[in-house]
Parts: sequence; structure tokens; C-alpha cells
Amino acid sequence: MTNTVRTPADVANLALARMGYRLRVGSLYDGSAAAVKFLDIYGQTRDELLRANDWEFAERNVDLVLLKSAPPGGYVPPTVWDGNVNPPIGWLYEYALPADYLKVRAVKPTPLFFPNLDPQPYVYSIANDEFLSPPQRVILCNVKDAVLVYTGQVTDPTTWDVGFTEAFASALARRLAPLLVGLEAAKLVVQDEAMSTAQAESEQG
Repeated sequence: MTNTVRTPADVANLALARMGYRLRVGSLYDGSAAAVKFLDIYGQTRDELLRANDWEFAERNVDLVLLKSAPPGGYVPPTVWDGNVNPPIGWLYEYALPADYLKVRAVKPTPLFFPNLDPQPYVYSIANDEFLSPPQRVILCNVKDAVLVYTGQVTDPTTWDVGFTEAFASALARRLAPLLVGLEAAKLVVQDEAMSTAQAESEQG
């Protein structure tokens, strides 16, 4: 099914229609009461929904950029741990997270053969590295030449799955309905959101 929603304003107007609001927005920056409220929650709601399910359109596979590694022979004097060049003790590698990262799905080694017929889960941890300037969030693991499978921040509505668009509009409507149309109408919006989300998740498998 083709996604006919092209812009953030289209998403907002879909949400407004769901809640029975009689006006529409020209853009999220038109200064109207509805547009101002959408601006407050639009990005946060979108990213929250992207993290909530493993949407196929938002999956990314990238080679991670190595920031730090443990010494090959371990921390044996005179080699000691140095937070400026080594990951926290217990981890062999520290990698930078992609700028559009929202949720890690898996860490895996660069495959020697394609396809990988024996995929295995690998342990990882997300941390804040205060030794970097400026400090940043990183991913720690014991996988050399690691590949990250993650959910990316997808902002272009034309690339969204139709089910995601419907679920997103319903989530926006649920959050704004009490402010724009009152509590009674908001109850119906909550039911609509539950149905849209359940349908989208079932289509994802």
C-alpha cells in the first residue's frame, strides 16, 4: 500500500481528523494553536514509536567506527588501563554510535561468508564515555570489526511504512485530544490508537 502522507503537516492533519478537530494546519510552523502543540510532541512521539517496534523500514546495518580497544596482551604491567585509549575493563572494543541511532537491535561481526547461516547474539553495552571530548554515548562489545543492526531515526514521512504512519497519527491524536477536543472524544481516540498499533505490529510479524 502506498503511503500518501508526504509531510509532517499531513501527519498532523491525519491526527486532527482522527480526533474530530474541525481545523487543519498548513505546516507545523504556521503558528496555529494545533501546530504549536504538535511541535511540542511531534519528534519525541515519532522516535518513541520507532523504538517501540522493530520496523523494517527503520532497520540499519553499518560497520561501526572503532574508538578504543584493549591491548592485545591484556592489562599486564607495565601496560595499565588508560581511559583515554582503552574501553572500560571487561570490554575489548569501544565503538561510536551512529548519529541517527535510536535502538540497538544486535551487534555482529563482519561476515566472512554471505549469507551468514549461523547468526549468533553478542553481548554489548551502551555507555557514556566521559574521557572523550566532548563526552558521548558509545557501544561496548567484544566483537572485532563489529557491525551494528539498529533502529534509525527516520524523519521523512514518504519513507515510512503505512502501518507506522497510521500508528503515529493515532499516538499524536491520543496525546493532543484532551487539549483540543476534550476528554470524552479523547477516549475514542485511545481506542483508535490501540487498534492502529495492533494492526501495524501484526503486519510487521
